Amino acid sequence: MSDDAVTDVDPNALKSDLEEIKGAIGLAEDHPYWWRFWIVEGVSVGLFFTIAQFWFRGSSGPLIAGTLVAILAVDYAVKRRLKSSYEPPMTGLPSQRFWMGAVLVGIGALVVGLIPVFEALEGTNAIRLALVSAVAVVGTAYLLMGQLLSAYNIRAADRYAFYAGGAWMLVLAAAIPHISAFEGWEYAVLGIGIALQHVAVYVVLARR
Repeated sequence: MSDDAVTDVDPNALKSDLEEIKGAIGLAEDHPYWWRFWIVEGVSVGLFFTIAQFWFRGSSGPLIAGTLVAILAVDYAVKRRLKSSYEPPMTGLPSQRFWMGAVLVGIGALVVGLIPVFEALEGTNAIRLALVSAVAVVGTAYLLMGQLLSAYNIRAADRYAFYAGGAWMLVLAAAIPHISAFEGWEYAVLGIGIALQHVAVYVVLARR
């Protein structure tokens, strides 16, 4: 390369090119543990809601409660292990812990506010109302996370995974109560539906 070619390099253009490359970085490259969280959460959610369904159907409460706590504990441990297996990322990410905490607080406020409504409903409708309300909050939170990731220069594929997840949850929340075949198994159907979507996202992102 000639000296003239070296001196002709535009620093601003070079900086712009580097920023473009940085902007193409996705969760799978710079934050691989987040990418793998999809399959961990898919399996955990599928098991959690399917087992919880038997609680609503009158099965042994203490045994099921212990199983649900164990699923949450394993989910947390696996995520913690995945995250500790990688170097801290060079670029930031929104705090998943804060995000999930905000979602849980929102669901808690919704449930507390709806207590008088739950008390006025018979069991089946109360369970359906709880499902629709909670899943609508979580689905909306997923959509907002997809939008938030755009501020962190995360690639479109990873953002669309959250958009798709949020949209699918909203579809499940709106559709499940209207399908008579799902009556009495609403939470199991929800868990399986979310699990399938999360595993599909993992498979798609694994190929990118």
